[in-house]
Amino acid sequence: MNLVLKSTCIFDSISDTPFAGYIEIEGNRIKDVVKGETDKYNNPSMYEVKDCGNKTITAGLMDGHIHLFLGSLYNATIDLYFTDTEEEAAEKLYEFYKDRDDEWVLGFRWSNYRWPDSKLPSKESLDKYFPDRPVIAFNDELHAVWVNSKTLEICGINKETPDPQGGTIARDENGEPTGYLLEQPAMELVTKEALDVSPEREEELIEGFINMAHTKGVTTVGAVHVLRIMKNEACRRLEEKDKLKVRVFFAPHMEMDIDEAIKLKKEYTSDKLRFLGLKGFLDGTPLGYTGYMVEPYADRPGFRSEPLVDREWLYEKSRECYKNDIAMRLHACGDGAVRMALDAFEIARKELGEKDVRNTIEHIEVIHEDDIGRFAKTNTIASIQPCHMLMESLEKHPIFDMMDEKRVRLSWIGKTLEKNGAQVAFGTDFPIVDLDPVDSVYRAVKRRMEDNLPEEGWNPQEKFTVSEALKNSTIGPAYMMCMEDKLGSLEEGKLADINVFSRNIFEDTDDMLSTETVMTVFDGEVVYDKL
Repeated sequence: MNLVLKSTCIFDSISDTPFAGYIEIEGNRIKDVVKGETDKYNNPSMYEVKDCGNKTITAGLMDGHIHLFLGSLYNATIDLYFTDTEEEAAEKLYEFYKDRDDEWVLGFRWSNYRWPDSKLPSKESLDKYFPDRPVIAFNDELHAVWVNSKTLEICGINKETPDPQGGTIARDENGEPTGYLLEQPAMELVTKEALDVSPEREEELIEGFINMAHTKGVTTVGAVHVLRIMKNEACRRLEEKDKLKVRVFFAPHMEMDIDEAIKLKKEYTSDKLRFLGLKGFLDGTPLGYTGYMVEPYADRPGFRSEPLVDREWLYEKSRECYKNDIAMRLHACGDGAVRMALDAFEIARKELGEKDVRNTIEHIEVIHEDDIGRFAKTNTIASIQPCHMLMESLEKHPIFDMMDEKRVRLSWIGKTLEKNGAQVAFGTDFPIVDLDPVDSVYRAVKRRMEDNLPEEGWNPQEKFTVSEALKNSTIGPAYMMCMEDKLGSLEEGKLADINVFSRNIFEDTDDMLSTETVMTVFDGEVVYDKL
């Protein structure tokens, strides 16, 4: 018996407007898409018809940029985002862990910008609650950690420990580590041992993530900067057990040897688990003053930060990857890093000729106006996260101190890139923000802060329509993943990944955040059903 979904609001990611009709599923494929009324499905012995009323049916939602392992770990730990002081964050960690026997105390998403004077945290506040247990708390951008004295002791970090290249160990006036470590090279000094879970535990964590993804209508993720997928093969084992109910397209770090990358590309080719390319960091983030800028920060004259990789090395890596048809996904938040990435892609294309290699720049928090049109010219995909612009309110946004008026106008853009020919793909960067495609769509459409202001939106010229935002959450990521022939739209013959929202998402956009997923179909199977 074939499953048929009926609704007056079907959005197929092809048209710009929804339509009334039916979606028929046979096996793991969409067998038919019927617009309007039909008597085709009147035989109950052949068809199970679920009438969704005016609820919006879309293709399965695709999150183009997540951190799979850290996100799975975040689901099993504690969220510190909505804390108003350093003390409150430390106390919240204690309350969560006081009756647990975890070897490591882990927390996520604290933000010093939500605390008085934006003061960075120190080990002393954690030592008060955890004198003998190691603590690591990741900030909301995953570009810094806050640790206690026990963690520093276990990891051998003291006054004599040098800053690793590209990272910073914050120190007091006596040179002693304060408990704040900035950027990946420094963070890895303390996280390597803490994050070394067993393969069995990793499977368990990823299964938890999958179950959560189903409640959000998410059926495909772009998992970036991963190693464990290959090291422990948790996702492969889940696939073999038919438990990988989310498609995982992954990108390990770009420092990987090209021969190893070619091997992974040949090895991971299924529709559920596939090699996507190589992921690299060109800079940090502007809000941490580690975003590499074309011009100096407004509040730090003469300071532009520095790229995290050698420019010539990057150009050679880009050539090497392009020659072997391997896409690169480059983290570039500052406009200087964005330009550096575009330069690398441009050089490879000029020297080696035009190819369908879908390179991606991740985040693009600030861009120089001269580089906007270069995305289309280099066939570079803009992978953006609409929720990244969020603060409590526009008045509290630190970007206004860091950037001049012109660069503020070119911060967290999206629509301008699309207007200039760029293919846009949305993601969340989970667990930096929640795995919530509705929130991404809402922020893209409204461009409002957490207080739901300004009413007209911040830099309203960057607003997307609802249909554009939904396309950027479906067919856009599908294109980035070279899966647009199988995923991303509701079309006959495509894989049956389908999301059903709780309401017509096109109506009353001010109330969009009340929208939930009530049904998720993955590979033809109903994996979540609250209809």
